[in-house]
Amino acid sequence: MRLPPRLVLVILTVSLLGSVLQIWGGSWDITSHLLGAPESFFTPPHAILYSGVGIGVVAGVMASVILIKNKEVREASFSLGLKLMIVGSLIQIVAGPSDYAWHELFGVDGLLSPTHLTLITGILIQSVGIVIGLTRLVRFDLKIVKPALVVSFSSLWILIIAFIFQFTLPISNGETMNFNPDPYVAGVILAFTMPFFSVLVFWCSVKSMKKFGWGSAVAASMIMFNITANIFPSEALWGYLPWYALPMAIAIFSDYLMNNKIKMGKFSEYVAGGLIGSVFLIYSMPLVGMAYIQFYVFSGVSGYELLPEFSETLIIVLAFMLIPGAIVGMCAVWMAQKKIPIRIESTV
Repeated sequence: MRLPPRLVLVILTVSLLGSVLQIWGGSWDITSHLLGAPESFFTPPHAILYSGVGIGVVAGVMASVILIKNKEVREASFSLGLKLMIVGSLIQIVAGPSDYAWHELFGVDGLLSPTHLTLITGILIQSVGIVIGLTRLVRFDLKIVKPALVVSFSSLWILIIAFIFQFTLPISNGETMNFNPDPYVAGVILAFTMPFFSVLVFWCSVKSMKKFGWGSAVAASMIMFNITANIFPSEALWGYLPWYALPMAIAIFSDYLMNNKIKMGKFSEYVAGGLIGSVFLIYSMPLVGMAYIQFYVFSGVSGYELLPEFSETLIIVLAFMLIPGAIVGMCAVWMAQKKIPIRIESTV
Protein backbone atom coordinates (compact mmCIF):
# COMPACT_ATOMS: atom_id res chain seq x y z
CA MET A 1 0.00 0.00 0.00
CA ARG A 2 2.61 2.55 -1.17
CA LEU A 3 0.48 5.18 -2.92
CA PRO A 4 -2.42 5.53 -0.44
CA PRO A 5 -0.28 6.63 2.56
CA ARG A 6 1.43 9.26 0.41
CA LEU A 7 -1.90 10.41 -1.00
CA VAL A 8 -3.42 10.51 2.49
CA LEU A 9 -0.44 12.57 3.63
CA VAL A 10 -1.12 15.08 0.84
CA ILE A 11 -4.79 15.33 1.87
CA LEU A 12 -3.89 15.79 5.52
CA THR A 13 -1.29 18.43 4.66
CA VAL A 14 -3.80 20.38 2.55
CA SER A 15 -6.27 20.24 5.43
CA LEU A 16 -3.53 21.37 7.83
CA LEU A 17 -2.88 24.43 5.65
CA GLY A 18 -6.58 25.30 5.92
CA SER A 19 -6.44 24.84 9.69
CA VAL A 20 -3.47 27.23 10.02
CA LEU A 21 -5.30 29.91 8.00
CA GLN A 22 -8.37 29.43 10.17
CA ILE A 23 -6.32 29.99 13.33
CA TRP A 24 -4.75 33.22 12.09
CA GLY A 25 -7.97 34.49 10.56
CA GLY A 26 -9.91 33.67 13.69
CA SER A 27 -7.33 35.33 15.96
CA TRP A 28 -7.33 38.44 13.80
CA ASP A 29 -11.13 38.48 13.95
CA ILE A 30 -11.02 38.36 17.75
CA THR A 31 -8.53 41.23 17.80
CA SER A 32 -10.79 43.24 15.48
CA HIS A 33 -13.68 42.70 17.89
CA LEU A 34 -11.55 43.81 20.82
CA LEU A 35 -10.26 46.92 19.07
CA GLY A 36 -13.79 47.91 18.11
CA ALA A 37 -13.11 48.01 14.37
CA PRO A 38 -16.19 48.47 12.14
CA GLU A 39 -17.34 45.01 11.23
CA SER A 40 -19.62 43.10 8.95
CA PHE A 41 -19.40 39.60 7.61
CA PHE A 42 -17.16 40.82 4.76
CA THR A 43 -13.89 41.67 6.53
CA PRO A 44 -10.23 40.73 5.88
CA PRO A 45 -10.11 38.43 8.96
CA HIS A 46 -13.21 36.61 7.76
CA ALA A 47 -11.66 36.34 4.27
CA ILE A 48 -8.60 34.54 5.68
CA LEU A 49 -10.72 32.45 8.05
CA TYR A 50 -13.12 31.29 5.37
CA SER A 51 -10.30 30.74 2.87
CA GLY A 52 -9.01 28.23 5.40
CA VAL A 53 -12.50 26.76 5.66
CA GLY A 54 -12.61 26.44 1.86
CA ILE A 55 -9.25 24.65 1.77
CA GLY A 56 -10.48 22.36 4.53
CA VAL A 57 -13.61 21.58 2.53
CA VAL A 58 -11.47 20.73 -0.53
CA ALA A 59 -9.42 18.38 1.64
CA GLY A 60 -12.66 16.86 2.96
CA VAL A 61 -13.85 16.20 -0.58
CA MET A 62 -10.50 14.58 -1.44
CA ALA A 63 -10.77 12.43 1.69
CA SER A 64 -14.30 11.35 0.74
CA VAL A 65 -13.20 10.31 -2.74
CA ILE A 66 -10.28 8.21 -1.54
CA LEU A 67 -12.39 6.55 1.16
CA ILE A 68 -15.11 5.66 -1.36
CA LYS A 69 -12.75 4.36 -4.03
CA ASN A 70 -10.06 2.60 -2.00
CA LYS A 71 -11.00 -0.29 0.28
CA GLU A 72 -7.48 -0.50 1.73
CA VAL A 73 -7.71 3.07 2.93
CA ARG A 74 -11.13 2.45 4.50
CA GLU A 75 -9.67 -0.44 6.50
CA ALA A 76 -6.46 1.35 7.53
CA SER A 77 -6.17 2.91 10.98
CA PHE A 78 -5.52 6.39 9.57
CA SER A 79 -8.97 6.35 7.92
CA LEU A 80 -10.41 7.60 11.22
CA GLY A 81 -8.51 10.83 10.72
CA LEU A 82 -9.98 11.24 7.24
CA LYS A 83 -13.50 10.58 8.51
CA LEU A 84 -13.17 13.19 11.25
CA MET A 85 -11.86 15.67 8.67
CA ILE A 86 -14.98 15.11 6.58
CA VAL A 87 -17.28 15.60 9.58
CA GLY A 88 -15.45 18.79 10.57
CA SER A 89 -15.66 20.12 7.00
CA LEU A 90 -19.41 19.48 6.82
CA ILE A 91 -19.97 21.37 10.07
CA GLN A 92 -17.93 24.30 8.73
CA ILE A 93 -19.98 24.37 5.52
CA VAL A 94 -23.10 24.84 7.64
CA ALA A 95 -21.42 27.43 9.88
CA GLY A 96 -20.32 29.79 7.08
CA PRO A 97 -23.72 30.77 5.65
CA SER A 98 -25.19 30.65 9.15
CA ASP A 99 -22.62 33.18 10.37
CA TYR A 100 -23.48 35.49 7.48
CA ALA A 101 -27.20 35.20 8.33
CA TRP A 102 -26.46 35.83 12.02
CA HIS A 103 -24.58 39.05 11.19
CA GLU A 104 -27.43 40.20 8.97
CA LEU A 105 -30.03 39.56 11.66
CA PHE A 106 -28.19 40.61 14.82
CA GLY A 107 -25.32 42.85 13.68
CA VAL A 108 -21.88 42.72 15.27
CA ASP A 109 -21.59 39.76 17.62
CA GLY A 110 -19.19 38.85 20.40
CA LEU A 111 -16.74 35.99 20.67
CA LEU A 112 -19.44 33.48 21.59
CA SER A 113 -22.40 33.08 19.29
CA PRO A 114 -24.16 29.96 18.02
CA THR A 115 -22.52 30.29 14.60
CA HIS A 116 -19.03 30.96 16.00
CA LEU A 117 -19.40 27.95 18.28
CA THR A 118 -20.53 25.79 15.35
CA LEU A 119 -17.59 26.95 13.24
CA ILE A 120 -14.90 26.39 15.86
CA THR A 121 -16.39 22.98 16.71
CA GLY A 122 -16.03 21.97 13.07
CA ILE A 123 -12.46 23.28 12.91
CA LEU A 124 -11.61 21.47 16.15
CA ILE A 125 -13.00 18.13 14.90
CA GLN A 126 -11.09 18.60 11.65
CA SER A 127 -7.87 19.31 13.57
CA VAL A 128 -8.30 16.21 15.73
CA GLY A 129 -8.70 14.23 12.52
CA ILE A 130 -5.48 15.70 11.10
CA VAL A 131 -3.54 14.79 14.25
CA ILE A 132 -4.92 11.23 14.31
CA GLY A 133 -4.26 10.72 10.61
CA LEU A 134 -0.69 12.03 10.75
CA THR A 135 0.11 10.12 13.95
CA ARG A 136 -0.94 6.87 12.33
CA LEU A 137 1.21 7.61 9.29
CA VAL A 138 4.41 7.80 11.34
CA ARG A 139 5.16 4.09 10.80
CA PHE A 140 5.41 4.61 7.03
CA ASP A 141 8.57 6.70 7.58
CA LEU A 142 7.51 9.56 5.33
CA LYS A 143 9.88 12.46 5.98
CA ILE A 144 7.30 15.24 6.15
CA VAL A 145 5.04 13.50 8.67
CA LYS A 146 6.77 14.61 11.88
CA PRO A 147 7.21 18.27 10.88
CA ALA A 148 3.53 18.26 9.86
CA LEU A 149 2.67 16.70 13.22
CA VAL A 150 4.48 19.54 15.00
CA VAL A 151 2.28 22.09 13.24
CA SER A 152 -0.88 20.00 13.67
CA PHE A 153 -0.39 19.45 17.42
CA SER A 154 0.38 23.15 17.97
CA SER A 155 -2.67 24.10 15.89
CA LEU A 156 -4.84 21.74 17.92
CA TRP A 157 -3.45 23.25 21.15
CA ILE A 158 -4.32 26.78 20.00
CA LEU A 159 -7.79 25.69 18.85
CA ILE A 160 -8.57 24.03 22.19
CA ILE A 161 -7.58 27.26 23.96
CA ALA A 162 -9.81 29.24 21.58
CA PHE A 163 -12.69 26.82 22.24
CA ILE A 164 -12.30 27.26 26.01
CA PHE A 165 -12.17 31.04 25.54
CA GLN A 166 -15.63 30.89 23.95
CA PHE A 167 -17.08 30.11 27.39
CA THR A 168 -14.70 32.06 29.63
CA LEU A 169 -13.72 35.43 28.15
CA PRO A 170 -15.97 38.42 28.87
CA ILE A 171 -16.02 39.62 25.26
CA SER A 172 -19.27 38.06 24.06
CA ASN A 173 -21.51 41.11 24.39
CA GLY A 174 -22.77 41.82 20.88
CA GLU A 175 -25.05 44.52 19.54
CA THR A 176 -28.22 42.66 20.44
CA MET A 177 -27.19 39.65 22.56
CA ASN A 178 -24.94 39.28 25.59
CA PHE A 179 -23.34 35.85 26.09
CA ASN A 180 -20.69 36.98 28.58
CA PRO A 181 -20.06 34.30 31.24
CA ASP A 182 -20.23 34.80 34.97
CA PRO A 183 -16.65 35.77 35.93
CA TYR A 184 -16.40 33.29 38.79
CA VAL A 185 -17.70 30.40 36.69
CA ALA A 186 -15.30 31.42 33.91
CA GLY A 187 -12.36 31.45 36.33
CA VAL A 188 -13.16 27.94 37.57
CA ILE A 189 -13.61 26.58 34.03
CA LEU A 190 -10.26 28.04 32.97
CA ALA A 191 -8.48 26.68 36.04
CA PHE A 192 -9.55 23.12 35.23
CA THR A 193 -9.78 22.89 31.46
CA MET A 194 -6.77 24.93 30.34
CA PRO A 195 -4.02 23.01 32.20
CA PHE A 196 -5.78 19.69 31.58
CA PHE A 197 -5.94 19.99 27.80
CA SER A 198 -2.57 21.73 27.48
CA VAL A 199 -0.89 18.80 29.21
CA LEU A 200 -2.97 16.30 27.24
CA VAL A 201 -1.86 17.73 23.89
CA PHE A 202 1.78 17.94 25.00
CA TRP A 203 1.73 14.37 26.36
CA CYS A 204 0.23 13.01 23.13
CA SER A 205 2.78 14.85 21.01
CA VAL A 206 5.73 13.51 23.00
CA LYS A 207 4.43 9.95 23.21
CA SER A 208 3.45 9.71 19.55
CA MET A 209 6.77 10.96 18.15
CA LYS A 210 8.97 9.15 20.71
CA LYS A 211 12.09 11.26 20.49
CA PHE A 212 13.36 14.20 22.51
CA GLY A 213 12.91 17.51 20.72
CA TRP A 214 9.61 16.98 18.94
CA GLY A 215 7.46 17.84 21.95
CA SER A 216 9.57 20.94 22.54
CA ALA A 217 9.04 21.89 18.88
CA VAL A 218 5.27 21.60 19.36
CA ALA A 219 5.41 23.99 22.33
CA ALA A 220 7.63 26.41 20.38
CA SER A 221 5.29 26.31 17.38
CA MET A 222 2.27 26.90 19.61
CA ILE A 223 3.96 29.87 21.29
CA MET A 224 4.90 31.36 17.91
CA PHE A 225 1.30 30.97 16.71
CA ASN A 226 0.15 32.84 19.79
CA ILE A 227 2.76 35.59 19.57
CA THR A 228 2.24 36.30 15.87
CA ALA A 229 -1.55 36.22 16.12
CA ASN A 230 -2.13 37.96 19.44
CA ILE A 231 0.99 39.85 20.57
CA PHE A 232 2.66 41.37 17.51
CA PRO A 233 -0.48 43.18 16.23
CA SER A 234 -0.52 45.41 19.34
CA GLU A 235 2.69 47.12 20.49
CA ALA A 236 1.07 47.68 23.90
CA LEU A 237 1.19 43.91 24.49
CA TRP A 238 4.89 43.43 23.74
CA GLY A 239 5.56 43.45 27.48
CA TYR A 240 4.33 39.86 27.50
CA LEU A 241 7.15 38.61 25.27
CA PRO A 242 9.79 37.91 28.00
CA TRP A 243 7.28 35.74 29.85
CA TYR A 244 7.28 33.14 27.07
CA ALA A 245 10.84 32.07 27.94
CA LEU A 246 9.48 30.34 31.07
CA PRO A 247 6.96 27.95 29.43
CA MET A 248 9.44 27.22 26.64
CA ALA A 249 12.14 26.22 29.14
CA ILE A 250 9.60 24.11 31.05
CA ALA A 251 8.47 22.42 27.82
CA ILE A 252 12.05 21.48 26.94
CA PHE A 253 12.71 20.07 30.42
CA SER A 254 9.37 18.21 30.43
CA ASP A 255 10.13 16.76 26.99
CA TYR A 256 13.50 15.63 28.37
CA LEU A 257 11.81 14.00 31.36
CA MET A 258 9.13 12.21 29.33
CA ASN A 259 11.72 10.72 27.03
CA ASN A 260 13.44 9.23 30.09
CA LYS A 261 16.58 11.31 29.72
CA ILE A 262 16.41 11.81 33.47
CA LYS A 263 15.59 8.58 35.27
CA MET A 264 12.70 9.16 37.65
CA GLY A 265 10.77 5.99 36.96
CA LYS A 266 7.01 6.22 36.64
CA PHE A 267 7.02 9.69 38.20
CA SER A 268 8.74 11.37 35.24
CA GLU A 269 5.56 11.94 33.28
CA TYR A 270 3.68 13.18 36.35
CA VAL A 271 6.41 15.72 37.11
CA ALA A 272 6.38 16.84 33.47
CA GLY A 273 2.59 17.14 33.48
CA GLY A 274 2.66 19.13 36.70
CA LEU A 275 5.24 21.52 35.29
CA ILE A 276 3.34 22.14 32.05
CA GLY A 277 0.05 22.53 33.93
CA SER A 278 1.52 24.97 36.45
CA VAL A 279 2.21 27.62 33.76
CA PHE A 280 -0.99 27.20 31.74
CA LEU A 281 -1.69 30.92 32.14
CA ILE A 282 1.41 31.83 30.15
CA TYR A 283 0.63 29.38 27.34
CA SER A 284 -2.76 31.05 26.92
CA MET A 285 -1.63 34.68 27.26
CA PRO A 286 -2.50 37.43 26.60
CA LEU A 287 -6.25 36.92 26.14
CA VAL A 288 -6.59 34.80 29.27
CA GLY A 289 -5.85 37.98 31.22
CA MET A 290 -9.31 39.32 30.47
CA ALA A 291 -10.84 36.51 32.50
CA TYR A 292 -8.75 37.27 35.61
CA ILE A 293 -7.87 40.96 35.58
CA GLN A 294 -11.35 42.05 36.67
CA PHE A 295 -10.88 40.27 40.00
CA TYR A 296 -8.14 42.61 41.15
CA VAL A 297 -8.54 45.81 39.12
CA PHE A 298 -12.15 46.70 39.71
CA SER A 299 -15.45 44.96 39.19
CA GLY A 300 -16.94 44.89 35.72
CA VAL A 301 -13.78 45.90 33.86
CA SER A 302 -12.55 43.39 31.32
CA GLY A 303 -11.54 45.49 28.36
CA TYR A 304 -8.77 44.75 25.93
CA GLU A 305 -7.03 47.99 26.93
CA LEU A 306 -6.29 46.56 30.39
CA LEU A 307 -4.21 43.64 29.11
CA PRO A 308 -0.89 45.55 29.26
CA GLU A 309 -1.58 46.04 32.97
CA PHE A 310 -2.09 42.31 33.40
CA SER A 311 1.41 41.61 32.05
CA GLU A 312 2.85 43.67 34.92
CA THR A 313 0.92 41.86 37.64
CA LEU A 314 0.80 38.41 36.04
CA ILE A 315 3.04 37.01 38.76
CA ILE A 316 0.23 37.48 41.30
CA VAL A 317 -2.28 35.36 39.41
CA LEU A 318 0.41 32.89 38.32
CA ALA A 319 1.46 32.27 41.92
CA PHE A 320 -2.17 31.75 42.91
CA MET A 321 -2.83 29.27 40.07
CA LEU A 322 0.53 27.45 40.15
CA ILE A 323 -0.41 24.56 42.45
CA PRO A 324 -3.96 24.00 41.12
CA GLY A 325 -2.59 23.98 37.56
CA ALA A 326 0.11 21.47 38.51
CA ILE A 327 -2.42 19.15 40.16
CA VAL A 328 -4.75 19.28 37.15
CA GLY A 329 -1.75 18.64 34.86
CA MET A 330 -0.80 15.50 36.80
CA CYS A 331 -4.43 14.33 36.64
CA ALA A 332 -4.29 14.79 32.86
CA VAL A 333 -1.21 12.54 32.67
CA TRP A 334 -2.90 9.90 34.82
CA MET A 335 -5.97 9.91 32.57
CA ALA A 336 -3.85 9.86 29.41
CA GLN A 337 -1.87 6.86 30.61
CA LYS A 338 -5.06 4.97 31.45
CA LYS A 339 -7.30 5.94 28.54
CA ILE A 340 -5.18 6.89 25.51
CA PRO A 341 -3.39 3.96 23.90
CA ILE A 342 -0.37 4.93 21.81
CA ARG A 343 -0.29 2.38 19.02
CA ILE A 344 2.93 0.58 18.11
CA GLU A 345 2.40 1.83 14.55
CA SER A 346 2.59 5.40 15.80
CA THR A 347 6.13 5.08 17.07
CA VAL A 348 9.49 5.15 15.37
